[in-house]
Amino acid sequence: MEVSEIRKRFISFFKANSHEHQASSSLIPTNDPTLLFTNAGMVQFKDEFTGTSNPKNKRAVTIQKCVRAGGKHNDLENVGFTARHHTYFEMMGNFSFGDYFKKEAITLAWDFLTNELKIPQEKLYVTVHHTDEEAALIWRNDVGIPKEKVFYRGDKDNFWEMGEVGPCGPCSEIFYDHGVKHTDSDADISTCILDDESRYVEIWNLVFMQFEKFKNKDGEIEKKPLPSPSVDTGAGLERVAAVLQGKYNNFDTDCFTKIISRISEISEKEYDKHPQWFRVVADHIRSSTMLLADGVLPSNEGRGYVLRRIIRRAVRHLDLLGVKNTSFYLLVDSVLEDVKATYPENYKNSEFVKKYLKIEEDSFRVTLNSGIKLLNSEMRLLDKSDSNTLSGLKVFQLYDTHGFPVDLTQMILKENNFSADIEGFNKEMLKQKERSKKSSDFSASEEVTKPFYEVKEMYGETKFSGYDNLSGQGKLLKIVPFNKYNALIFDTTPFYGESGGQAGDVGKIIGNKKDILVLDTVKPVEGLHAHIVNGPVELDEGKDYYLEVDRSSREKTKRNHTATHLLQSALINVLGDHVKQAGSSVGSERLRFDFTHPEKLTSEAIREVEYQVNNQIRKSTNISSDLMGKDEALKKGALALFGEKYDSEVRVISVEGYSTELCGGTHVENTSEIGFFKI
Repeated sequence: MEVSEIRKRFISFFKANSHEHQASSSLIPTNDPTLLFTNAGMVQFKDEFTGTSNPKNKRAVTIQKCVRAGGKHNDLENVGFTARHHTYFEMMGNFSFGDYFKKEAITLAWDFLTNELKIPQEKLYVTVHHTDEEAALIWRNDVGIPKEKVFYRGDKDNFWEMGEVGPCGPCSEIFYDHGVKHTDSDADISTCILDDESRYVEIWNLVFMQFEKFKNKDGEIEKKPLPSPSVDTGAGLERVAAVLQGKYNNFDTDCFTKIISRISEISEKEYDKHPQWFRVVADHIRSSTMLLADGVLPSNEGRGYVLRRIIRRAVRHLDLLGVKNTSFYLLVDSVLEDVKATYPENYKNSEFVKKYLKIEEDSFRVTLNSGIKLLNSEMRLLDKSDSNTLSGLKVFQLYDTHGFPVDLTQMILKENNFSADIEGFNKEMLKQKERSKKSSDFSASEEVTKPFYEVKEMYGETKFSGYDNLSGQGKLLKIVPFNKYNALIFDTTPFYGESGGQAGDVGKIIGNKKDILVLDTVKPVEGLHAHIVNGPVELDEGKDYYLEVDRSSREKTKRNHTATHLLQSALINVLGDHVKQAGSSVGSERLRFDFTHPEKLTSEAIREVEYQVNNQIRKSTNISSDLMGKDEALKKGALALFGEKYDSEVRVISVEGYSTELCGGTHVENTSEIGFFKI
């Protein structure tokens, strides 16, 4: 059964069991500073699990893009050495937000594996947390698994947590027996036969979310029960494919066969003779492609640094395969062709991905040559000394300053009868992590947003009337303390809440005794407009008040927002299709536009962009806004933002013949209203 069919079967099975199919979220976690990448299917449902959001459907099913190459979940160094470690993978998952719990989660999983996929029951084994007798009894009594095939394990194996803080709970794992021929004779199976990880492979993890970990005021980690016990499951698509295709190694499934065939063409080498090098490249082109397509750009910090490491590790292995020309980008099509139906947003960015991979590889090939020269110089110094070990500091400097992979340093040193001080290197790495470590506290953000979720659940979303009106009546629903200010929530408002790069409106509320100035309008949770005011609020909840947006500020902001759309189209025309919006700031005084481009713009390019925008202004083109289905809008060529979540119905802003974008912001009615544009 090919992976495309496995995906369809999984979604159809759980939709038939009342689960709502949700699209995969971006590999860049939305509004979550605790995670480097989306590393599991439950990441987009974090608020649902903690109880800060109340979903309309308490059951969901997804196939989620995941990357584990940094932070707590980091499989980078294992890739190529094992049969089933990947930096990028797809996680099939079903979720319950306070609906069903252990019994239904267990029986649904078993039904799908044994009846839908026809995996022989005798090939399956399960584990439970050593304190979770309830789950063990369900497996034995309700599913009918023999007692000797249910194993108890501790926190290390069967207690799942997303990160240092956040939702967590005991889990039950399902293992597949690949057969006695794969037995690892060195494995210690004295307590559990499943510790022979070569033979028995975990294919599904059922997490019973019962707790949330948080930092208390002293900075210590504590654990508290979740409001409603929930279920988060994850089945690795690549591992399930290996089972169904009769393969032991994930890299031998159709997840990788096209990629490996293309590597063979480029390198003129046979996979069977260099399997490890092929697998590293095949894995890394998947993660590099999908990360770039989701908006992560190579850099020297954070997510971009991890991506750069992945790309460089792949290029180094291409070099080992004898590929000396820039070639990594030639593998992109073999990745995206197979996933274009599942992740169309990634497929649309294929040319952008190729351009960046080509630039990054060109740059690293220069680094590769210079790094070898530096290493040769260090080895000559070692020859003259009494030591045959390169210091940890030198290894770290090669790695951190020059981007030279540690394993490549070790290999070259070994070939010349030297060694590397890896312990010293690790100490230097630890120092760097401490220097760059940023504080992140999910519980703090939860405390801020929770009151707003409660308002939203009680009264629903704010009705925004500000596209057509700059003033109007609204009922005051709630006054919520917000940092050092107060946030006023009305049922209806003409005030635009900051989003999509556009600043929130300012203005005033006509009060009982005096007008109250609105300093800003924000969206603390999606769909809710909060009017930020200073000082005591002499207004009564439940009463209607007159709200008035500052006209001058709004008009200036509208001009800048429409100019931003013209600017993006001009940049694409002048520089190429690889240009994508990567952030913006639109206010009354100016616009700032962040975009993906690997080099500084020339003076000529800037002048051409200015000319094109001002030409559209002079044409006095009318601007239209239409509501339509998201898929319909994308088919019409509407531009969408990297990593942005859109509803099924979207607002499309069009400047006829020049620009079409998904956008919820406010705009002028005719380009001539902008006046003049200058960078």
